[in-house]
Amino acid sequence: MNVSEKVHIVLRRRLMSGFYNPGAQLKEEAVAADLGVSRTPVRSAIQRLISEGLLEPAAKRGAIVTPWRIDDAEDIFNLRILLEGYGAALAARNASDETFDHMEMLNQRMADAVRLQDESRLAIIHKANYEFHLTMFQTCGSAHLRTFGSSLLDYPLVIGGFYIYTDEDMEESIRQHGEIISALRARNGEWATAAIKCHLTAAIVRFRRAGTLKDGSLRPPPVGLIPDEMPDETAE
Repeated sequence: MNVSEKVHIVLRRRLMSGFYNPGAQLKEEAVAADLGVSRTPVRSAIQRLISEGLLEPAAKRGAIVTPWRIDDAEDIFNLRILLEGYGAALAARNASDETFDHMEMLNQRMADAVRLQDESRLAIIHKANYEFHLTMFQTCGSAHLRTFGSSLLDYPLVIGGFYIYTDEDMEESIRQHGEIISALRARNGEWATAAIKCHLTAAIVRFRRAGTLKDGSLRPPPVGLIPDEMPDETAE
């Protein structure tokens, strides 16, 4: 892996985790000094992140952190409905019973965390939810779907989505996970697809209800909710 690729991974991870505030300017010189690299790989990584929609071009060299708006959230979740619905149908046919046991365990971990009522619970819930949905893609039997579908789980509003949820919302989401698992165990692809659509459509409704800031953007998720599966942050 070359330096430009490593810088891209570091910056992408930071953007996904809310390390940089929406609207903040990233200057090549400052990022290069921070990561201990030259400006050339930073420039390359920034251009790639602009093409991915995570950054916007700045007037001078560098870029602006793209604010997240309700339209962005709806777009991502509608894409997830399509891809995860298909993934659930394939998983119902191809995944093992052990996979469904693992998803059940993750859902129970989320349920236990909701009852903690302390600051640690969100990190536990986010990580378990991320792994729950990732597991379905990993075991669906389609390498292409695994690649395209799992990439949608990395966006900040997906990684940190539970920050807008009430306790009742969390409990309903966990119940919906249970419905998904029941459909998968029944090996019923149509049921599994419908359960995913219900689950993710409810998430869209919650984002709409959460509203927007004065500039039309959504409040970013808290820092620190990065799944362990994401690349280690190092440019060496």
